[in-house]
Amino acid sequence: MRRPDGGGSVSKAKVKLLVNHFIVNYRQASTIFHYDIDIKLDKSSPKASDMELSKADFLTVKDELFRDESFRRLSSTVAYDGKRNLFTCAELPDGFFRVKVRSRTYIVSVEFKKQLPLSQISELPVPREVLQGLDVIVREASRWRKIIIGQGFYSQSRRVNLGDDVVALKGTQQTLKCTQKGLILCVDYSVMPFRKAGPVLDLVQNIATYIDHRTALDIQQLEKLKNKITGQRVTVNHRRTKQKYIVHGLTDKPASQITFVDSESGQTKRLIDYYSQQYDKVIKYPMLPCLDLSKSKDKQNYVPIELCELLEGQRYPKESLHRDFDKKLKQMALIPAPKRKQEILDLVNAEDGPCRGEIAQQFGISLDVQMMEVTGRILPPPSLKLSSSNGQPTNFNIDKPNCQWNLKSTKLAEGRVLQCWGIVDFSAIPRDEYECPLHREMFIDKIVSKCCELGIKMNRKPCFEHPSKMSVLSNPRELYEELNKAKQAAAETKQKLQLLFCAMSEQHPGYKTLKLICETQLGIQTQCLLSTLANRTRGQDQYMANLALKINGKIGGINIQLSPDSLPRVSGAPYMFIGADVNHPSPGNVESPSIAAVVASVDHGVSKYVPRIRAQPHRCEVIQHLGDMCQELIGVFEKKNRVKPQRIIYFRDGVSDGQFDMVLNEELADLEKAIRTEGYSPTITVIVAKKRHHTRLFPKDGREKHQTSEGNVLPGTVVDTGVVDPAAYDFYLCSHNGMIGTSRPTHYYSLMDQHGFASDDLQKLVYNLCFVFARCTKPVSLATPVYYADLAAYRGRLHYEGMMMSQPPPPSSESSSAGAFDFSNFPTLHEDLVDSMFFI
Repeated sequence: MRRPDGGGSVSKAKVKLLVNHFIVNYRQASTIFHYDIDIKLDKSSPKASDMELSKADFLTVKDELFRDESFRRLSSTVAYDGKRNLFTCAELPDGFFRVKVRSRTYIVSVEFKKQLPLSQISELPVPREVLQGLDVIVREASRWRKIIIGQGFYSQSRRVNLGDDVVALKGTQQTLKCTQKGLILCVDYSVMPFRKAGPVLDLVQNIATYIDHRTALDIQQLEKLKNKITGQRVTVNHRRTKQKYIVHGLTDKPASQITFVDSESGQTKRLIDYYSQQYDKVIKYPMLPCLDLSKSKDKQNYVPIELCELLEGQRYPKESLHRDFDKKLKQMALIPAPKRKQEILDLVNAEDGPCRGEIAQQFGISLDVQMMEVTGRILPPPSLKLSSSNGQPTNFNIDKPNCQWNLKSTKLAEGRVLQCWGIVDFSAIPRDEYECPLHREMFIDKIVSKCCELGIKMNRKPCFEHPSKMSVLSNPRELYEELNKAKQAAAETKQKLQLLFCAMSEQHPGYKTLKLICETQLGIQTQCLLSTLANRTRGQDQYMANLALKINGKIGGINIQLSPDSLPRVSGAPYMFIGADVNHPSPGNVESPSIAAVVASVDHGVSKYVPRIRAQPHRCEVIQHLGDMCQELIGVFEKKNRVKPQRIIYFRDGVSDGQFDMVLNEELADLEKAIRTEGYSPTITVIVAKKRHHTRLFPKDGREKHQTSEGNVLPGTVVDTGVVDPAAYDFYLCSHNGMIGTSRPTHYYSLMDQHGFASDDLQKLVYNLCFVFARCTKPVSLATPVYYADLAAYRGRLHYEGMMMSQPPPPSSESSSAGAFDFSNFPTLHEDLVDSMFFI
């Protein structure tokens, strides 16, 4: 939907900001020519029928095509997306062309599609194909001397050695956008770990420390080398070739023991003799294995390690980084706002910065090198509802610029009674002298005191107390028995166990199994904690307070409430806030389902939320059972309030700009179809919250008083002019106090609005919803309904992984294929927890 006004005006202060958006200059009279390029292997080429071409193949063939006489003069006027699209500033000959690369012949079809006049950029909305063409051109003009990973451009001249075989490269993340101030390139600072390029022998030296002609690797060293090198791209130095190979593993035998049958003479030869005779290469380390560079089982290609070199630009998986390297990388990435601003400006102004080189000149494109300036507004915080020291409701006004508050003179809005609770201490029996057991008596005394201080009437004596050991967490059957003892102990006293503390000496994978058992099988609310943190005297009071906030939320209490006047255009009739998110499996996982979660508020102070969690097909973004889940949630609302909500605000997290239509045409349609019946038709507003973007807001002046001590913008800073979408209803809001690194504002879009929100009303509503997150006494970076949906979806992921950990692995012949998960097997919540906030 379009913006209903010229932007908001309410503020407690205005602030001059710089935004990492850089104006893209272009010749308005220019025209881009769009061509479709189709590359196929000639059927007469070997294995043409069953061979799938890679992006590298496409790029190689395209480059070879433009060496042809009829294309050569146009080579610097072409931008290619690596698939089917070519964009040029001059007309190309079209038709079919034969291109030979080494032993293969390709048939290339070049077909003219459309002229794209750049004058169309001033139209609203900007035609998608024009923006797509410019995006490809700008990427091409930013490639010079760069390693490209996704939207990231990393410079080899800006490297920092992390240690061993890892380097960190500094670079940019780039996005082309249309804003109210015109076409811009959003440029953000980024750091990425890469494998150090160079001889594979260096890698062996790191593992074995010292090598000579007698060195042979032991089993552990071989395994370590295999893990590091398998899947990596290498080239060889014993012959003149630019050919790249993928390492499939190591040979079982050292180079000196490998033989093969010569196809010409039929004689059996030693591999090291072959390299000596054929390439005049004496193998200095014959006791090391060879790299397996075979392209197929029929054609083996074993190359001695000393003749192979790792190629530049291979990403190092972050999860495999050594603890010290990971810490160093985080220090480089999470830099304060002033330093980040300077890094971005240095990268944009560098000789190899974005939109440089001949292609940019040919297309008439250049980039302003100064950040865009905008005016931001700082919104006032809401008045909160808490309880006074005598338990009476009271309004609480926030007066600190960082918008944090403490509960020293107040209590929680509604503290519950915690009568029957227990503790299972998995840290009680240490495995070694480094493990520290929980100081149980001290912990019980401190947590009971803190809960009572905040208004939670907590029984001073647990109904169950049991010392255990960490190894139990690795045994699902034993773990179930330990946890069930707590439930049975409460039942024997004719009570219901309300909460079980689970103390651990470390973060353990068995945490997933514990949550699965308690939340789907036993119906127990749990509060896990690390004994090292609970024992620490420094910051202990704050730690106990944080635990108390989570405990009260889990047992049905209310920590903070908003007053009705904090919810413009919503209060005055029964209202419900819905948050929805989808949690996808980690990259590389091709089997696990995606987990969708929907949460909904069921009280007037928008503090109590009820979740619904479902599994759905692998990497499916659209929430498949949204209508059913929302229908259930409306039923819970009606049961608690004896009326259905008349106003619904639907917050959706985690979708890209290209998926907005999906949210409206599929999810909203499913929601309306499920809930709208004769006599019931609530009004609905749809808002998308986006955190995965690269826009950053910086105070213009380092002496600006409206900024945090770390140089970030203050909570409540909103920008809805200049840098926003000219054809949409969006705004950037930084609602939290950024303590580490540079604050990332949340980008909110209103896709549909049946409540008539003006900019001021919508921004106030969203900002105020950031103050009721139960786990802390400060505003969070994301509207609470969305934050809770994210937590609930993640908890569903833990349930799934806990279930998979508890099951024996299937036989290799029965290993499941992608998408084979049976959704009926997804764990369902225990009836005692289904309408609780167990996920916080």
